[in-house]
Amino acid sequence: MSSADVTLSPVRNEPSMMPLVHANSFRAKPVEKNFELSIVAPPRVDDVKRVIEADDGIVQPRKQLLNDFSLEPVIVNPKAELPEVVKDMVSSASDGLRSGNPPVRSREGTGGAYFMQGSSGNKYVGVFKPLDEEPTAENNPHGLPLSPNGEGLKKGTKVGEGALREVAAYILDHPKSGRRYMCGEEMGFAGVPPTTMIECLHPGFNHPNGIKTKIGSLQMFTENDGSCEDMGPASFPVEEVHKISVLDIRLANADRHGGNILMRKDENGKIVLIPIDHGYSLPESFEDCTFEWLYWSQARKPYSSETLDYIRSLDAEEDISLLKFHGWKMPLETARTLRISTMLLKKGAERGLTAFEIGNMMCRETLTKKSLVEEMVEEAEEAVLPETSEATFMEALSDVMDYHLDELISMREREDMNVWVVRKMEKKSKEKGEAEKTRQEEEEEEEERKKNKEKKDGGESNSEGSSTRASASARQRFLQRSSRESPKSQVK
Repeated sequence: MSSADVTLSPVRNEPSMMPLVHANSFRAKPVEKNFELSIVAPPRVDDVKRVIEADDGIVQPRKQLLNDFSLEPVIVNPKAELPEVVKDMVSSASDGLRSGNPPVRSREGTGGAYFMQGSSGNKYVGVFKPLDEEPTAENNPHGLPLSPNGEGLKKGTKVGEGALREVAAYILDHPKSGRRYMCGEEMGFAGVPPTTMIECLHPGFNHPNGIKTKIGSLQMFTENDGSCEDMGPASFPVEEVHKISVLDIRLANADRHGGNILMRKDENGKIVLIPIDHGYSLPESFEDCTFEWLYWSQARKPYSSETLDYIRSLDAEEDISLLKFHGWKMPLETARTLRISTMLLKKGAERGLTAFEIGNMMCRETLTKKSLVEEMVEEAEEAVLPETSEATFMEALSDVMDYHLDELISMREREDMNVWVVRKMEKKSKEKGEAEKTRQEEEEEEEERKKNKEKKDGGESNSEGSSTRASASARQRFLQRSSRESPKSQVK
């Protein structure tokens, strides 16, 4: 598909947006805020009956006709060459449709998501999420109610923009060695699966008003052993949790939970975490930022030198230009979110803050209590004139952020000092107590020795007295007998 085939008009006619939207626009639907979109490990292909939904609602199996489908990447800028792994994924999904293997709709989540099969029909090669089947979108397969203002399930997001954010997350997940388009590497630091925008025509999607071509994100299907919801986080490697935290903080992810972090074991048995579902990243505000890993002990560990080097290499302005190069001219609010979150990550990490400490500044404790980063933004806005430039605003925010971060560091140092003093006093008290105990024990032992000696000396004295008394008594008895016997002798 060429750029001429795509209407580069924004969702809801906003001039600052340049999403890849087809000429056939769609309406949005409202929904309660507690819904979540996530894709979990699907059933095996062999266990899924290949079916499509007929117009009368009856599920019928059928073999696909060759002219029933089309699948092509959406390319706005011909200079933005797709990585080979993305080309292979698109080609495999297209071959699967050509071989008569229809999309398999996921039973999970609140939006339309389809597992695309390869030519053999015995494996999945990608996950397709059409724009018009997102939660609260017009053709959502779950029939969620329409939204009057087009707001997504998370604050600061819009219905129909989820696919853009899915692709943006992959583009901005730079490899360790540099930008993907420069170094040629295909796997990024956080491991977001390769993702691209495609247009696809197939009757197997949800078409309540007639079969039409759909545009959406296609993400490579990744073999996995389940999600982080399936097991406790205690066994997750620290560096794996840290790489997810870096991505989520940068993108101000509003929907990171255990269900959208897949896990698998590599050839050495090491657990590898795979982040998916980024349709609610890069919101226009920080109100709904949600990071599941805040509750994991690994988030309280310091970043490694390798991770710190990666964080230092990040450049928000370069990222904004890169997304524009790929066809998304970000609105001011979204670009500001990326600038602020990247600044916070870099400043916090440079000061030695942990993922927990940085992430905690971005998430609300309650629905009504604003996060620290929201308070920083308000302070910076109050410090500048209404018509000030974005660069001037970011300078003001940088000063505000430095102040709050330095206060946090000072507080932590004071707490550390207090802890050190308390521990030192406890140690000194313990040593003093042990010394007193030793002296007391020595005194008790000395007292015991004295008592034993006195007892021994007293026993010997009593023994001698008893012998003397016994001798005196014997002499007295002898004299008494002698006095009684003397008269008789005289009579004789």
